[in-house]
Amino acid sequence: MNRNETTWFGLRLTQRQATNLFVLSIVGIFITFFIVIQMLMPLLLMFTSPYYYGNLSYFLQSLIMMLPYSIAFFIGLILSIYTLIKSRKIAKSYSEFISSNSSISKGTMFCPNCGNKRSGEEKYCKQCGQELR
Repeated sequence: MNRNETTWFGLRLTQRQATNLFVLSIVGIFITFFIVIQMLMPLLLMFTSPYYYGNLSYFLQSLIMMLPYSIAFFIGLILSIYTLIKSRKIAKSYSEFISSNSSISKGTMFCPNCGNKRSGEEKYCKQCGQELR
C-alpha cells in the first residue's frame, strides 16, 4: 500500500496525525452515544409517566424538537466512523512503509568479500567493489 494514496478528506496526514485522529474519533463515538442517551431519556420517561400517556401531540412535538440534534448526532457518528477507518489505514500504511525501509537498512554491515565495514546504505564496497545486498 502506498502511503500517498490514502488520504483523509483529501489531506495527507503523518503517522502521528493519523494516530491522534484515531484516538479523537474513538472519543467522538463515545460522546455521540452519550448525547443520544441524553436525547432519548425524556422520551423514555414520557412513556413511564401517566400524565403524558396517550398524548400524541407532545410526542410529535418532542420528536420535531429533537430533529436537529438527531441530525447532528448522525453526522458526528458518520464522521467519527469514517475518521476511525481512514486514520487506521493511514497509520497502518506508514507502519508498512517504515518496516519495508528498515528491512533494507538492516542488510549486511560488513562486506562479504573483504570484511570492510560498510557505512550507510552503500550498494558497493569502497574497498573491493563487491556488490552489497
